[in-house]
Parts: sequence; structure tokens; C-alpha cells
Amino acid sequence: MPMRKRERFERTDVPEGGPYRNVIGAVVCVVALAAAALIVHFVWERVTLESRLGDVGLSDSLSSQSASDVTEGTSYVASADDHETVLLLTADDLEAGALSAVRILDVNRTQGTAVLANVPVTTRVTSGETASSVADLFAASGGSACVAPLSQATGATFDHVVVATGDVVEEAAAIAGTGASDLVRSASDLLSKMRTDMDATDLLALAEALSSIGTANIAVSEAPVAPETVTDEAGNAVETGLQVVDRAQLCAALGLIVPAA
Repeated sequence: MPMRKRERFERTDVPEGGPYRNVIGAVVCVVALAAAALIVHFVWERVTLESRLGDVGLSDSLSSQSASDVTEGTSYVASADDHETVLLLTADDLEAGALSAVRILDVNRTQGTAVLANVPVTTRVTSGETASSVADLFAASGGSACVAPLSQATGATFDHVVVATGDVVEEAAAIAGTGASDLVRSASDLLSKMRTDMDATDLLALAEALSSIGTANIAVSEAPVAPETVTDEAGNAVETGLQVVDRAQLCAALGLIVPAA
């Protein structure tokens, strides 16, 4: 019996692949991967910037301050005005590294004024049983380790602390009017160069105060200091290279204490 040849039928319900099918598929994959990478980068950047606010280590360091009465033995009394005192540490790295500036910003909300005092990085501070310059302490242990020792050395009790890689006072004033929910988007440049205990609400409140006062109207002063000296074996006074702050005079310059009536 002769074998019947099977007929071959072409399916018409399956589309044929064009010559660019693989190329198009590759392009789609590349675009999808690029979009995913952008999303991951955006989320990571936002999380990183948000982490610059409400720093736990800096918050804990503020709690470790022990207030001291700098008016004792002077003709000053504590100011009754509403003050917000901020420690500003400027360095080449947010974690440690070389400390280039120490400043204390005091905003007097009652009077609508502000004072910015420069404190030498060679200021003598004590951490535990060890005395050193604040610059050396920062390099060894970071900004959190400097808060309580600087409070003790200057007589000022800090409400907030900012560690930054540049001058952020003017930039902070410039974000006044920004909503808390928009802070990360609107102030990414500012947040990228700082770390602080403040949350978005705290930072914006400070920005509003600085904007209202005007950065050009902030009074700038130098902390009154004297060289630290020790007595050598021969009985001579020898400078250590560290500076000791006159706490009462600095707090008076900041407006934290005022002449007694």
C-alpha cells in the first residue's frame, strides 16, 4: 500500500519575528534596567539625605551636657529671653577628620537678634580624664564626642548641633518657607553637606528665625580666650598651645547672661 505524503500546513495565528525583534527586545531590557537603576538611586539618595536629620548620636550628646553656672562670682545674671543656641562644627568630613571651625550661633527669639561667636579649634576641652584641643578630639572621636566638652569649656548649653563640611548659616536661612514634607527635595544641597540632631520641623523653624533676622544682621564676635600655661620643673610658666575660653565673657557676648540690674 503506497504511503501517503503528509501535507505541511503553516500556522497563521503565530506572528513571525521580524529582523529587528532581538534588537527591540534588548533595547526594552536596557531601558527597564536604567529606569530601575534611577529609581533605586533616587530612593537611596532620599534615604541618605533624610538620615542627615535627627542624628541619634548627636541627640544623645546634647543630653550628656551638664549645665554650669557661669554667673557665679560675676555681676551677671541669666537672661530671661527665649534663646536657641546651636553649636556649629565645620570639618572636611562629617564623621571625623580635620576640624576647621567651631562656632556658636545664638538666636534670641525674644529680641529678634542673633550672635555668631567663633571659638578657636585649639580650645582646651576635657573628655573623661584627657585634656586636648577640640580639633584633636573631633579627629579622634567625631562631632558627638565634642558637644559636652565644648559646653563645659564655653559655659553655653547647646539646644542643637550641626556638623557640616561648609558654612551652612546662609543656606539654612534660604530654605525658609519650605514645607517639612518638601525639605529633602528643596534643600538637597544643604542636607548633603551636614548632619544634625534637628528634624525637619526644627531646621525649618531655625531657618525662619534666621531669615526674619537677616543673615547680614547677625552679630559676629570672637570668643575671648587666653593661652593655657603650666609650670615646668624650673618654675616657669610654659604655654601648652591650647586656648582657655573666658566663659562668662563669651556667654555675655552671646546674650545668654546679662548685667544684673
